[in-house]
Amino acid sequence: MYNNTIEDRKAMQRVICIMILFYLIQSYGAYPGLFGLPLTIYLKDNLGLSPAQLATFSSLIFTPWLIRPLYGIIEDTIPIFGYQFKSYFLICYTLATTVLLGLSGLQFNTVSPLIGGLILVNIAIAFSDVLTDKIMVVQGKVFNNTALLQAIQWTALSLGQALLYYIGGWLAQNSSLSIAFLLTAIVPFLGLIATIVLLADEKKQPKTGSFQRGLKSLWLGVKSRQFLTALGFIACLEFTLIPSLVNYIVYYQKESLNFDPQFIGILGTVEAVANALGAIAFGIFASRISRRWLLNLAVGFSVVSTLGLLFIYNMQSAILVSLFFGFFSIVAMLGVLEIAARACPVGAEGSTYAVFMSVYHLVKQPGTILGGYLYDRGVPVSTLVIISAVFTAFCWFLIPLLRLAQKPSL
Repeated sequence: MYNNTIEDRKAMQRVICIMILFYLIQSYGAYPGLFGLPLTIYLKDNLGLSPAQLATFSSLIFTPWLIRPLYGIIEDTIPIFGYQFKSYFLICYTLATTVLLGLSGLQFNTVSPLIGGLILVNIAIAFSDVLTDKIMVVQGKVFNNTALLQAIQWTALSLGQALLYYIGGWLAQNSSLSIAFLLTAIVPFLGLIATIVLLADEKKQPKTGSFQRGLKSLWLGVKSRQFLTALGFIACLEFTLIPSLVNYIVYYQKESLNFDPQFIGILGTVEAVANALGAIAFGIFASRISRRWLLNLAVGFSVVSTLGLLFIYNMQSAILVSLFFGFFSIVAMLGVLEIAARACPVGAEGSTYAVFMSVYHLVKQPGTILGGYLYDRGVPVSTLVIISAVFTAFCWFLIPLLRLAQKPSL
């Protein structure tokens, strides 16, 4: 039973700081990173990549996010220098800082050095993200508030991206890719400082288990019916044949709509703000209303907002679609993330939750590649949007299988 003592409140405040800072580092450092929009436009305008080629490039550099369970097993079972978190964070942020500084000094005529460097950056940031998620799951169970911690994570991520997209739009229009990489290198460096300050009191611990035992714990965690259903839900929710709204505008609609890079960056900001508002709403109401009702409503509006892509014809309609899509997609996703977090077994929190997040990242990649190839071969973008909306609608059939309580548990 969690007692709300002064020590507990201080511990909770430290956990909240970790969630906010380290999720901001994830957003600004790699996913999508300060360099995200400048890189997309550079690949299109300078290196001449097609939509399918861009989707393939994005999938390659984000491959490290798809093997997150491996990172989870490693950090669940192998402390470094006696620390389960501090040493790993220091290694990750040092690697990311070094590689980004190296990229800032290069000139790119091919995609090869970009792919190699950005894979290393994403390995470092993805590993640090698994560590952050484990802290969330463990401490969320201690304080009986995983929903609040997840809402804080994604609010920080979304608000950070709101400013990120605006800065990225400005950099894409007024600066260079090298400057974008140089500015991004500051982000993991700040992570080094935050690690030293926020994890200064972490206690050393012995080796917690073998790699084989970690695999066994992972299997026990992910084979439950509820966890598998949650995986299916997030797969249907996130599968799409079209890229993110920003890339959708850049490749499919930029010429017809005549949006400049600065406004495209603003659109990303609007969507991120909507994500933040959705996360805040989830954090406030998750324990007060029926989770089943919340997910049904969120899925319905996600379908509508996806179809809304077909009706973007000016700046006002683009902003409206961004708001709807950003708000309701995050509510649906957080509802299932919280279920998954509570299903993680003790001792394998990092690896089990990482499986779920790997699926979250994985299902986006094949769809956008397939969508790019279909578009290159003459399939209308309207067809791609409709198919994507249908996959989102499949989530309705999975909600009953989650066995959610009719009333929220207080």
